[in-house]
Amino acid sequence: MNEYREIWTDADFDDMGWHDATMYSMDMPREGTFSVSFDIDYIFKWHKDGNRFVGWDVAPCTLRFENVSGLKASLNWMNDGGTNDAYTCIVAITRSNARPTPNGQLTVWDYHIELNSGEIDFSATGYNQTLRSPAVYSETQDLPRATWRP
Repeated sequence: MNEYREIWTDADFDDMGWHDATMYSMDMPREGTFSVSFDIDYIFKWHKDGNRFVGWDVAPCTLRFENVSGLKASLNWMNDGGTNDAYTCIVAITRSNARPTPNGQLTVWDYHIELNSGEIDFSATGYNQTLRSPAVYSETQDLPRATWRP
């Protein structure tokens, strides 16, 4: 199944939705770089049979924001029962407050990523989302990943 584009950008924002996209990791900014990346499983299509969802077209993607500033994160994986719930998915990504950069060459947006386990806020000049492999039909909203062991 290779019917989906490989690269999406902030110009596609109004056509994209990240609801229920599983988030596996966040690559923090490093000295000399001003980008933040997320490893996600992006859901391209929801398949329904009547009122019931029966599958999804899902692909592993890298979602990378450029020229990031003001990064704030608040995360809590403790569930109501007092145990850790390490599953993290995106509820929504919104943007607001478009304004020109000081040199007037780019537009800066304030981004808000709402997660089931918290939120991440920052300003950025845009993003790109790149497929790391083609989308596949899955009966779950995420794809199997190798288990990380220290």
